[in-house]
Amino acid sequence: MKQNKKKFFYISIFLFFLFILFLSPISGDDWGNYEVGKTGLYHSIGNAVGMYFDWEGRFVSRILINVLTYHKYLWNIVNSILITLTIYFGVQIVKPKKKKLVYLLSFLLVLFMNVYTFSQTITWIAGNITYFFVIPILLGYFYYLTEERKQDKKIRILLLGINILAPMFVEHMALTLIAGNIMVLLFRYQKNKKWDKEIIFYLILSLISTLSMLLSPGSRARSLVENLEFNQLNIFEKVIYNIPNFIFYTFIANSYFLVLSMTSNFLLIKKYGKNKMIKILLLLFLLPVALITILIYPISSFYPNKFSFFINPNHILLILYWLSYLVISFGLFLMDSIKRKEWKTSFFFLLGISANTFMLLSPTWGYRTSLFTYMALSISCICIIDCYFKVKKLFIYFLYGVVGITMLGYFTLYMNVSRCQNELEKSIKKQLDEGSKIMEIEKFPYFINCNINPENDYHIKQFKKYYKIPDNVEIKLTEKHWKYLIIYSKEVK
Repeated sequence: MKQNKKKFFYISIFLFFLFILFLSPISGDDWGNYEVGKTGLYHSIGNAVGMYFDWEGRFVSRILINVLTYHKYLWNIVNSILITLTIYFGVQIVKPKKKKLVYLLSFLLVLFMNVYTFSQTITWIAGNITYFFVIPILLGYFYYLTEERKQDKKIRILLLGINILAPMFVEHMALTLIAGNIMVLLFRYQKNKKWDKEIIFYLILSLISTLSMLLSPGSRARSLVENLEFNQLNIFEKVIYNIPNFIFYTFIANSYFLVLSMTSNFLLIKKYGKNKMIKILLLLFLLPVALITILIYPISSFYPNKFSFFINPNHILLILYWLSYLVISFGLFLMDSIKRKEWKTSFFFLLGISANTFMLLSPTWGYRTSLFTYMALSISCICIIDCYFKVKKLFIYFLYGVVGITMLGYFTLYMNVSRCQNELEKSIKKQLDEGSKIMEIEKFPYFINCNINPENDYHIKQFKKYYKIPDNVEIKLTEKHWKYLIIYSKEVK
């Protein structure tokens, strides 16, 4: 792409997400975090300090959550920039030969992520800051390290700051940063036959910062009251318990990654397969089950009892299949890295897998926890596709169409979300003025921002505080005005 087209591409992404985020309301934990944030910066920092000693070690993300939830307009801008940077660093890591192909596939990384992942990490402020903010930071960090560019003083200070602050967003990403530093250190030793003092220093800083989070008084206090049965398991029992989660959140739930993975595996087998029979067997093993999973997973949301075998991560055959798929896929990537003497595909593959591997020791999984794995593995696949995929103009036009239709879908959805939110606020005010003791609240579709409907005691309590609803008023959720999942109509069904 020419320079002006590149600028237009990234500016368009920024404006697209800025538009979406301004239409998106706050939800779930954001209601409570807003109340903290409105007390001011000093109290927001004090709250983060208090939680460090009482509940969690995520000091940096907690401050940002408190401040940016209250100043949502600022979060809209910062988040749009970081989404754009994520796509930018993804493209930079690939170093595309087929520029239009890579730019479009990289944009689709966000547009085609699992709808629940999108709702938990793009439009939900608490989840976005905790699980997404750190991703463009680490992608940029490892892009600079793997490029081995000469770094001026400002860049070095920035990299130092990343190793101090990035670990205090969320635990498994802190460990991923350490793992990445170790891999870079080993790669440079293998190449230069000496230990890189700068990377050792970064590694030490990231270790200290991570330990200060994991060993915080708040983290220890939380472990004493949450997930008690899981915490009593030994390390091997925890891993065995979590393997189904690893399978589901690495493969089954990430259809777009599976499309990229199938394509990259096909291209690598075609490139390096010498024996025709082995090529056929590998293709028959790797492609059909992945394709069936891609087709069945979205259907399962509407028909949960049909075709459940292919999306059941607890079935031993599927566990063995996906673990084998992982080993074979990495073997193909490693073979390509050795042949081309280009290690970034294998590096980001390992980095992505490491994030979900560290989650094997955690009792709490979700779509948001697997976001970095999805991103890093997909970028690795795009590297392979850029190398070996034969692009035709018709396919590029097809991708333009897919991107355009998907953007239009998001525009339509969030314009209707905004309409529903406006009507909700009017309805709450009207019912408060009328002194209603039972307040009807229109439900949003289940896949919009995480916990956007107040359905448990905690969120109901925070919802009432945010909208200044008296405690003695009962909340009644209704479903009257949404059609076809994405259209809000004031006409009663």
